[in-house]
Amino acid sequence: MGFGYLLLGYLVSYVIYITASSVGVGSLALLVGSALMFWAFCSLRRFNTSFDAAKWLTLPVFALGLCRLWQDVAGAWFSWEGTAADVMNTVVTWTSFATTLLFHFAMLYAIRVLALEVGLNKLSSHAMYNTLAVGIWGALFLFCNMPTVGETLLPYLSLSMGLFNLAYLISNIALLVRCAKNICAEGDEEVAPKPSRFAWINRIGDSYNQTMDKLKENSRADGDAFWHNHMEKKPQNNYSNKKHKKKKKK
Repeated sequence: MGFGYLLLGYLVSYVIYITASSVGVGSLALLVGSALMFWAFCSLRRFNTSFDAAKWLTLPVFALGLCRLWQDVAGAWFSWEGTAADVMNTVVTWTSFATTLLFHFAMLYAIRVLALEVGLNKLSSHAMYNTLAVGIWGALFLFCNMPTVGETLLPYLSLSMGLFNLAYLISNIALLVRCAKNICAEGDEEVAPKPSRFAWINRIGDSYNQTMDKLKENSRADGDAFWHNHMEKKPQNNYSNKKHKKKKKK
């Protein structure tokens, strides 16, 4: 349906990108990830046109990948420094912030609309909470970059911003996994899920299923134990009450 490619593209663009940037190839992660997400949104918009906005917002992400590629090449080969480099870095930073914010709002809104359409209210609420987390991250980013923020408050704001950034990334990945598992094209409801070409994705899915099965078994066992204890105590209470009543009558 498209959620698998969207999950893979999101991982490359916003998770693998962090590691790739440390070795100087973060721009390639943005280019590959945005292309995968564009392809995914082209498939998803056939089922709901609310994905159009997110689809077109992957183009600025791709353009940012090109800009960062230019920065990496210019910095390595031409030693491009000075005022022009600083100005471009500032423009790219703020453009990346705005694009990230708008892209997440558009993607989460589209997921929420589709989830409501197919009757998955919990999935819709998950998307709404993620939108709130992204909005809080955006507000903290603005506060951290305000010139009036003092040096005493800045470390706390930076830490909070980093925590919200990590939180919404993990939560969005979980949301996309849930979408891939619970939303499918009409007519495919009874079709058994096909294993992925990537072994690591299959391992993640198997671990997730095993964890959920264990949680269900533990919950069922706790419920049975509670009901068993309750039923054992119930006859004793009835006997005590009857005995008390008999004594009272005498």
